[in-house]
Amino acid sequence: MAEGFEAARQHYGAEIVEDYRYSLEQLDFYNPLAFAPEGEAQQSLDDVIEAIGAPQAWSHSRGEGVVIAIVDTGIDGLRPEFPHYKRHPRSWAANGEDPWTDWQGHGSMCAAIAAGTRSQGGEFDGVAPDAMIMSCRTHFYDTELAAIYDELTSLAREGATVIASNSFGVQSGSPPPVPADSDFIPALDDAIAAGVIVCFSAGNYHHLAGGTPDGHEPNSIWLHKGRSDLLTVGAAKPDGSMWYYSSRGPGQFPGQPLTSPKPDLVGITPPFGRVVYGSNVSVLKDGWGTSGCCPQAAGLIALLQSKRHAEDEPPLSRDQLFDVIRKSSVSLGHHGHSQGAGRLDCEAAVNRI
Repeated sequence: MAEGFEAARQHYGAEIVEDYRYSLEQLDFYNPLAFAPEGEAQQSLDDVIEAIGAPQAWSHSRGEGVVIAIVDTGIDGLRPEFPHYKRHPRSWAANGEDPWTDWQGHGSMCAAIAAGTRSQGGEFDGVAPDAMIMSCRTHFYDTELAAIYDELTSLAREGATVIASNSFGVQSGSPPPVPADSDFIPALDDAIAAGVIVCFSAGNYHHLAGGTPDGHEPNSIWLHKGRSDLLTVGAAKPDGSMWYYSSRGPGQFPGQPLTSPKPDLVGITPPFGRVVYGSNVSVLKDGWGTSGCCPQAAGLIALLQSKRHAEDEPPLSRDQLFDVIRKSSVSLGHHGHSQGAGRLDCEAAVNRI
């Protein structure tokens, strides 16, 4: 193979470049010790949904008419939280793979939080239980992410209201170099320009950067997550304290054009929290990470846009959405580099529009 590559380089001037791979935004979910027995559960997704005011918002909106794309490890289609009528027909996976399978379990968790439903026997409702789910199954290679975002761009240009939930990043305690020759970032640019609303987890890297649990320094929000045209979400506990791992801002490139102070806000995730994980319902000792908070924000955006649809009003613009979400968030008393505007509040946000 090496000889063939060298011949191609010499004869055609070809260049071999690495397909950059991002990391799954996770705690140590591969470690069985990250999970606890069912009897040790303290709270569940139901408690989180209640705490962020989603049920109070459902009298106005449940996410109908909106597509939430879960850009993750796939979604386990055998779970009743994801019945066929909720699955977008243009769900994406690499050739030979099924988007409604989950190679790790993480994507099913994010999908259940954003838009799972009890309607067909599921154990939980997500934040926007009537939203359509689009599974975008990836191993987080740059080229795969570019193909996914090209598809989301097409959907948005065809008139769909599309929200993308992304819980991946670069697992590092120090600033990573900008990926060279990225196809993903231009595809992300196109999708945002087409109207796709993009949410990212802030990252689980504060402790890796040497930060203390109560500290708001140093920065550990990397790369494109500092962009002003996407929403970046950190993680707090139900008691209002920050999780020790939740990445702090202001972002890797503060003050540069098209950036803004991060995170924008936080979701909440309980210690020993019970949630869908792959084909099972599991108890995760250290919560669900910022991975489990990003889909809360995506679900909230679905509620807001769905309410506009129901009232025959045009969807809110990206800037309007972000403004409503920030202004309706509840301060937890932390520095903005930790909590952003505070903890999201679905009821207050829906009542604000």
